[in-house]
Amino acid sequence: MKRFVLFALAAGVAGALFLLLPSARLEAASKLDSYWNQTGSSYPAAQFTKPMSWAAGQYVVTGTTINGSRKSVSKTLLVRQEQGGWVIETSTISDNGQQKVTQMLITGFDQAMTTGDASGLDLVWIKTLNNNGKVTTISGAQLGFMKGLYKSAYENILSKPSGATDGGPVQVPAGSFAGTSSVKTTMKIMMSTIEVQTWLNPAVPVNGMVKSMTTDGKTVVELLSFGTDGVPQIQ
Repeated sequence: MKRFVLFALAAGVAGALFLLLPSARLEAASKLDSYWNQTGSSYPAAQFTKPMSWAAGQYVVTGTTINGSRKSVSKTLLVRQEQGGWVIETSTISDNGQQKVTQMLITGFDQAMTTGDASGLDLVWIKTLNNNGKVTTISGAQLGFMKGLYKSAYENILSKPSGATDGGPVQVPAGSFAGTSSVKTTMKIMMSTIEVQTWLNPAVPVNGMVKSMTTDGKTVVELLSFGTDGVPQIQ
């Protein structure tokens, strides 16, 4: 179970970094509602045991709703393999029209996938894109706090996964999934302990996540779209 929990929630942890990085103001604030359009696609029931093999170009787009209000849309893209790790790009549009784009190189994924142990994951560099198209790279000693933040987050995610159960059918904007696997995870963020239920299906690339929701129902992350031909914004 530890293996797939790592991949199911890795994108969410990566997205948390956007709160700490400079943002670019869109020319016009996006109407997030348009991202929640139903596609009408259908996917068969299938038990989820692990994500599909990673390949450059795979991406997922998810939408986050808090207390019934749509707050952000995030795209997570596998850019390429590098130095034995993966370059992952995440772009987020918030409800106030701000866009943030970053790439990061994280090594140690192969070992973590095999063992379920995140202690070997290492953040090598981060690149950010500002509103003028300039790319800034953070590496080495500059990573400091961010490196520690990522490591502790991944280790917390892997620490207390429970067994997967039949999640039943789930419908999200990306389509209708006739059957899913469901898992509950407990993680610590700052001084709070949060319980999350996640529904997964092997048809979804990157992390397999169809939907994720805090057990109190206040925060919901659902799949808006996905594919295998994504193009990075940071070249």
